[in-house]
Amino acid sequence: MKKIFIIDSSPRKNMNTAQMIQKFMEGVNSFKAEIDVKHIRLYDLDFHGCYSCMLCKMKNNKFLHYCGRKDGATDILQEAAYADGLVFASPIYYGDFNAQMKAFFERLTYPWLNYEDYSKNHNPKPNRPSAIIYTMNAGQAYQENMEEMYQRNESLFMHIGLAKPERIKAICTKQVADYSKFNFTEEHAALHNNWHNEHFADELHAAFEAGKRMANKVATME
Repeated sequence: MKKIFIIDSSPRKNMNTAQMIQKFMEGVNSFKAEIDVKHIRLYDLDFHGCYSCMLCKMKNNKFLHYCGRKDGATDILQEAAYADGLVFASPIYYGDFNAQMKAFFERLTYPWLNYEDYSKNHNPKPNRPSAIIYTMNAGQAYQENMEEMYQRNESLFMHIGLAKPERIKAICTKQVADYSKFNFTEEHAALHNNWHNEHFADELHAAFEAGKRMANKVATME
């Protein structure tokens, strides 16, 4: 059975990232094909970023495709290395993926980096479909500033052998259920509440449609 892995680095189980992931999964499941969707929450794992042990770079080693370092992410990293589709869902902290996602991404993809020939890589399933789900406080006015980050990540994905990731966004997110309990200005609260009410349903639908598209790509892979 084909498998799609969704890597979720949000610390919160029911907020924006979780809802976008749920809609993406519903989109996959709406495509009438036997595809297993596995949702991994990184905050449930006890793991670290790359240890720089260089085990994956040793001659005649068995870890060209996945990280051999043992900790709470080892089994997930090995399974994700061979998934047919990869989705990375992260809230944006300080203009990029959060720490948990960066740590996992290092561990997943560093074994694929080929120091002998930079034009090639050790990705066991090259050009497989990928997607990035971004959720962020930044609103429409800041999207031009975010473009450099989006393009950098997309270039990195392609450099390590994934297909160019589909970009899925929820912007100007509602950060808390009740802004009156926190130190936010009334203008900030109104902006985010209004955007949520007017646009979040469309962003969720976009995630659903992206899930359908990835399911179609995965189902037709040889």
